[in-house]
This record gives sequence, C-alpha cells and structure tokens, in this order.
Amino acid sequence: MSGIRLKLNKIDDNLYELDVRGLACPFPQVMVTRALVDMKEEDVLEVIIDNPPSVRDIPPALERKGYISEVIKVDKIIS
Repeated sequence: MSGIRLKLNKIDDNLYELDVRGLACPFPQVMVTRALVDMKEEDVLEVIIDNPPSVRDIPPALERKGYISEVIKVDKIIS
C-alpha cells in the first residue's frame, strides 16, 4: 500500500468519513479495517466506494467481525 494514505475525515462528533473512490480491492477493505481500529464503539464510519467488488465484499466482512453495516447506493454523483 505504498503511496496510498488513509484519509479519515471527522465530520461531526462520533461521525467519520473515509473516501476510497478510485481504489480497487483489496485497498478499500484494508483502509476500512485500519480506520475502525482506532474508532470507539459509538463512532460511525461512512465509507464512499465506487468499486463494485468492494461494495459487495466489505459489508459481509465487517459483519463477520461484529460490526453493523448498511449500504446506501447512489446512482449518480454530480461534481
């Protein structure tokens, strides 16, 4: 993962955002796992992903580790 940095943004108290758009597996899952290590139980992590395999694979992987996950699909991004 050289050259790829974890960019965890604090949005509000107990709310963090991790943008992993443009990254392919396994990097999004690795970055999500790293971000969760330092978070408290009451914290919420919003992850922005544009890689379909990551969208499919990350939620079940988190649930196997005891986390609660929810996927919200957004069809279009306007920038």
